[in-house]
Order: sequence, then C-alpha cells, then structure tokens
Amino acid sequence: MKKILCAAMAAVLCLSLLSACSGNKADGTSQAPEKDVDLAAFAQTATESHEIGGFLQRIDVEDPDMGEFMADMLNNYYPGLTDLELKQTEIYMSMISFSSGELALAQAKSAEDAAKVQEIFQARVDAKTTDGPGNYPEEVEMWQRSSKVVSNGSYVMLVCAEDCDAIVNEFNALFS
Repeated sequence: MKKILCAAMAAVLCLSLLSACSGNKADGTSQAPEKDVDLAAFAQTATESHEIGGFLQRIDVEDPDMGEFMADMLNNYYPGLTDLELKQTEIYMSMISFSSGELALAQAKSAEDAAKVQEIFQARVDAKTTDGPGNYPEEVEMWQRSSKVVSNGSYVMLVCAEDCDAIVNEFNALFS
C-alpha cells in the first residue's frame, strides 16, 4: 500500500512540475512578448546610411497628389498587401525603370498575415529575379545576388541593395 501511495504522489508531483513549466500558451510553448519596432525610423536610417536611398521614394498612398498613383503601383508590385491588416507599412521603391534597389517593411496584426506578407514579398523577389518584361539583365542580376526576405515574429522585410546583408543584420538586431 505504501508503494502505491508513494508512486501516486510521485506522479502528481511530476505532473505539477510539468504544468508549471509549460508557459502561458495552451500548446505548451512559451514565447517572450514581441518588441515594438518603429519601421518608419528604421527605414529612414537604412535609406540614409546605405546606398539604397539614392533613387528610392517612399510609397505613400495617403499623399494628396500622388496617392492614387502610388496605391496602383503598390497593388501592381505587391498584390494582396493592401488587403491584409497591417500595423505598419513602409515601402521605398525606385520611380525609374532600372531600380537602384527596394526596401519594404511591414508589421502584421497576426501570424497568418505575417506569413502572407512574407509570401507577397517573396513573390516580388521571384518576379524581379527572372528575365521578363520590364526586367533589365543588370537589374535581374542585382536582385539575384542582393535581395532577401526576412521576418522576425510579425515583422517582415524585403531588401534589395548592394549591402543587403548589412541591412538584414541591422533589422535583425532590432529584435535581439
């Protein structure tokens, strides 16, 4: 009888230890709260301190003069992005045919939307890394060697720049 009682108490103790270590989520994983990052400030710093900023213009769909044009451009190059619920969006693109690069940043409101943003950004990279209408050979080569899509939680970035690795490192450092 004592052995059964000791085994039962040991089982209860083990279960209580396991439940105490499970964190706050129902699936048993714990996750630290996500940092708040100001994407506008990061974009400004990145475009000012790297060669990427030379010919890029911020896409502002709220601009009273160019907003409609920029919204159309955004929908053409990033189809589906405006359909998502995003907390922040900062997109810098070249207004000339041959681009000197691109920077797109977004913070989604959900993990599902963050995954969709990542897909949309990757589709943009895929479209620019292949020969096709509007893609010059030098531009295709630049996108093939100097573009990346990275994410940190609900934050996603696409960067195409000669020093894209440095920009990716700076973006990732925001979350460490």
